[in-house]
Parts: sequence; C-alpha cells; structure tokens
Amino acid sequence: MTLAGFLGAAYLFFDSQAPAAAPPAPAPSAVAYNSDGLSDVYDGFQVEALSLPTGRGPATIKLKVNGPTSNFQTIHTKPMHMYVLRDDLSGYQHLHPSLADGVWTAPVTITDGGAYRVYIEFTPAGRPSTADPTVLGVPFVIPGDTSMVPVPAPVAEASSGGYTVRRLDGTADLTSGIPAALQFQVLYDGRPATLEPYLGAYAHLSNFEVRTQALMHLHPLPATSGGLLAFHAAFAERGDKRMFLQFRAGGKLHEVAFTVFTT
Repeated sequence: MTLAGFLGAAYLFFDSQAPAAAPPAPAPSAVAYNSDGLSDVYDGFQVEALSLPTGRGPATIKLKVNGPTSNFQTIHTKPMHMYVLRDDLSGYQHLHPSLADGVWTAPVTITDGGAYRVYIEFTPAGRPSTADPTVLGVPFVIPGDTSMVPVPAPVAEASSGGYTVRRLDGTADLTSGIPAALQFQVLYDGRPATLEPYLGAYAHLSNFEVRTQALMHLHPLPATSGGLLAFHAAFAERGDKRMFLQFRAGGKLHEVAFTVFTT
C-alpha cells in the first residue's frame, strides 16, 4: 500500500475498530483519487520525462502524461501544478507548466547539486472538483558538490518580504488521525495584512513528509478577514512534515515554510 493510499483524502479517516463477528464478503472498494508523487504511475496515468535538469542553472522540464484522458480540469486557475523539491526538503519551487502538442513544459533554475523530484498534480475531467488530484513524480540528480540543508526545527513565526506569518497554535504538535484546522495569520508591521487572491485562493499550502518526501496539498478553508488563513489538516502517520505556504500581498508573491510534527 502506498503512503497516499493510507493517508487518503484530507476529509476521510480510517475506522480502526475490528468487527465483532466475521464480516461478509467485501464489496468492491471505491477508487482512490489521490497519490503522493513518489511514483510515476498511479490511477491509470503515467508521467514520462522527456527533459529534466542535468546541471546547475536554468533548465527546461518537459513531461508527457499518458493515461485514459489528456483533458484536465482547471483547478486553482491552472490545469496542472508542478513542484520541484530536493530530498533534504529544500529548493522548493511551485511551477505552472504550459501545454503544447501533448507536452507539458516549464522553465526551472537549479542552484545546487543533489537528488531532486518533480511532482505534477492534476484533476482529470469528469472527476468531482472537490476530490483529491492525481499526483505523479519523477526524480533527477544534479551531480557535483552539494550543500545539504538540515530540516529546521518547528517555529511559531516565519517572514517574507516584510510580512510575518504566525502559526496561531505556536509549535504545538498535531495528533495523527484527528482532523484539525491549521491556522496562520499574516501580519505587516504588526498589523493584520491585506491578502490578495493567488491562483484562485488567498493562500496555498503544500505538505511534504520529511521521511519520504510524499506530497499532500492541504485544502484551504473559506477565507476570513484580518490576514487569517486556515487549512484542513489530517494525517494518519506520526512524524515531521515540511509545509510551504504561499500567499500574495503588496502586489508580490511571498513564501514561508514551517516544520510541523504529528504525534
């Protein structure tokens, strides 16, 4: 079983209570519309790498997605979201590839060596827009000296471009299997910031398991005033998570990261 199959959607959780008597023959299981980007094949789709970075500096990623359909829904204003991450959870990039002649293309700049992974996230036509997307991934390696970055310890605040993002529960651990709202507040000069729409929402939060680098995009709750942001958070496994939060304010895109531990 893949990690994504165990995590499931952000709104669903497993019932661990065993039946008192022998169960009847199981009914066919529902199709799971989610994955974690650790495989290039999932849910009938396969990502084929046509061009990946081979050295430091500007490069072009070219991918082809083979599967039952090439028609993807527009989710958060894009038919596909792409992420790049090194295996030490550094070098995060959120990209938006363009499509031409069946090939998805995105420019990228790699600044250091190491083992990386490209993740793609899409929702095929016909699937409920509220269902989890399909997430596929392919690795690549940049040779040469590498400056590895330790995963930072949990902190209650992070800053970007004069804006401070405060995690409202500080550095508290989350509890596995229990749904919660992970809440943040964006401040500027100590006052609640005015947030601007970015990709159809006021913020986006991508969660990566530190141990495996599995990706899960957390679902935003309805926007509130006062620079407040909230996301559905529910995890089946304990361990460190590295979360990248992107928001737009003051006419610019900002990014901060938090480490969160789940008991």
